[in-house]
Amino acid sequence: MSKGDNRLKILYVLDELKENSKIKTQEDEDRFMSANSLIKLLEDKYSLSADRKSVYNYIKSLVKYGYEIENTRKGYYMILNEDFELAELKMIVDALSASRFISADKTKKIIKKLQNLTTEGSDSLVNRQVYLEDAVKGDNKAVIYSIDAIHRAIVGHKKISFHYQKTVVDFALTEKLTSVNKTSEDGADRLYVQSPFALVWKNEYYYVICFDSDTQKERTFRVDRMKDVTCLDESRDGGRYFADTHFEKYADTAFSMFGGEDINIVLRVNNELASVIADRFGKNISIYHDDDPGFFRCSVTVQKSPQFFAWLSGFGKDVKLIFPKEVCDEYKEYLRELISTYDE
Repeated sequence: MSKGDNRLKILYVLDELKENSKIKTQEDEDRFMSANSLIKLLEDKYSLSADRKSVYNYIKSLVKYGYEIENTRKGYYMILNEDFELAELKMIVDALSASRFISADKTKKIIKKLQNLTTEGSDSLVNRQVYLEDAVKGDNKAVIYSIDAIHRAIVGHKKISFHYQKTVVDFALTEKLTSVNKTSEDGADRLYVQSPFALVWKNEYYYVICFDSDTQKERTFRVDRMKDVTCLDESRDGGRYFADTHFEKYADTAFSMFGGEDINIVLRVNNELASVIADRFGKNISIYHDDDPGFFRCSVTVQKSPQFFAWLSGFGKDVKLIFPKEVCDEYKEYLRELISTYDE
């Protein structure tokens, strides 16, 4: 039996802890290895000798290096970070399903790939998307590739080109809210060229902060509305403009969900706010003509609460609640109470 090289011993201890931690049994005790069992393994498997103090020192060195090793009365157990736990994958699936900017189709494809990362309860990952069809999801299937192109441009200090979409009322064809590319004065699809400096997450969407060379000003674009994003070879402008900017201040994620009674309502909306309605309720809602061609009416389901009334009041005359009457009366009372606070 050889004393051997201590550098080899610590590597063998590392290998054995890793392999033993992968054991899938009902008894957690089987995953733990005592100092005596490690000593015996070194001797029987590698013909190397070691004592308990040496094993303790090996474990301390591995922990100091960064490995997560539990030390209990049962023995040692290594927490393997290279494999996803089922609970972690479920959390990722929930985040994907609730994410507005990733399309429903792309969400399903990503979840299908995540199934391959676990054999334990993998079917439950797909079953967690039961609410996905009713979620307000984006319809830009290329958004993740747009994010990648923007990242590459930011890192490489390059410009990007893209088309930018807006939501419009389409009575002629679909009688729904739909997305179209913004156009130039001649009616052609407008191609934007911008210098990107930061991607931020705000109100459940990705935004890219850019420098516009034409106006010499900062501009912000919502990534899920960007189409055909291309990283250009041209170097970006605006470095001095953003030299002292702290982009963290843009990352305001103060979106909240409030409970309340589900009610069906009808809103009268200024056509210019079609995007706002699509963002909140989705595009697959019932819309109707209004007497004023500058407005449209839509039927949506909301949770009645003071927070909904606060959201509604923020649009002033551009969004009006017109049905049902009893909710209109409650909203008027809400406004009266709001005004009364200023009378005081």
